[in-house]
Amino acid sequence: MKTFAFIQLDELVSRLQSIAVSIVGKLIFALLIFIVGRSIIKLIKRSFKKWHAKKNLGESAYGFMTSCINIVLNLILVLTIASVLGVPMTSIITLIGSAGLAVGLALQGGLSNFAGGVMILIFKPFEVGNYIVCGADEGTVQKINVFYTTLVTPDNRHVVIPNSTVSNSSVTNVTVEGERRLDVPFSVPTSADIDTVRAALLPLVEGDGRVTGREAPVVRIVGYGAGCYNFELRVWCKTESFWDLKFELLIKVPEKLSESGIEIAKNAVAVAKE
Repeated sequence: MKTFAFIQLDELVSRLQSIAVSIVGKLIFALLIFIVGRSIIKLIKRSFKKWHAKKNLGESAYGFMTSCINIVLNLILVLTIASVLGVPMTSIITLIGSAGLAVGLALQGGLSNFAGGVMILIFKPFEVGNYIVCGADEGTVQKINVFYTTLVTPDNRHVVIPNSTVSNSSVTNVTVEGERRLDVPFSVPTSADIDTVRAALLPLVEGDGRVTGREAPVVRIVGYGAGCYNFELRVWCKTESFWDLKFELLIKVPEKLSESGIEIAKNAVAVAKE
């Protein structure tokens, strides 16, 4: 009986050793697959980056597609490792399907963001590097990924907006065109001579390299206030020079009028817009 017990114990130990060796072997193999898989993913991403540099898809498409590639490749790697560890693929697929349905119901907003990102990528209302206004947020588009669009404001704050919000909102793309019309409003007393106002201000922008030839600069009356004319100096300029020229003219317009003996009206009202 003792001999039989020793034989059974020996068989049990052998089986446990065999199982342990099998488990350790699978773990080591899975670790190797993980290391090699991560290296392959990095290689694929580098290759995609080089391909993007040759094809010049645009930074918006590159950021979005990079996010998608990263998610898909890592999912494939996880499934491969699970298969090596002996997890049945049918169970994995069933689990993923169930989890996907649950997550989809719980994260409908995330799916909306993904769909919004696809819409942005297809229709391209803006691209990385454009300055946009979206609702109360505005800034330069820094990144468009699978779920969010990141803006950098002029004072260097990062604003992260869900893609669903961007795709379902009115978006103003400020920099997509090479030219912008700059309107500088001001008011002068009705006693001022209109021709003198024009003659004083037009030389401020004539010959300026930042001004484009789309339309000639004009000084026009756009409304009336209490005892004053509401004027606008309108000039087309290069988009990148818009703010510098505007800040400069806001200083020079009253100075030039003062030199011509015309003072800015103190009781000016809001200028009517077209």
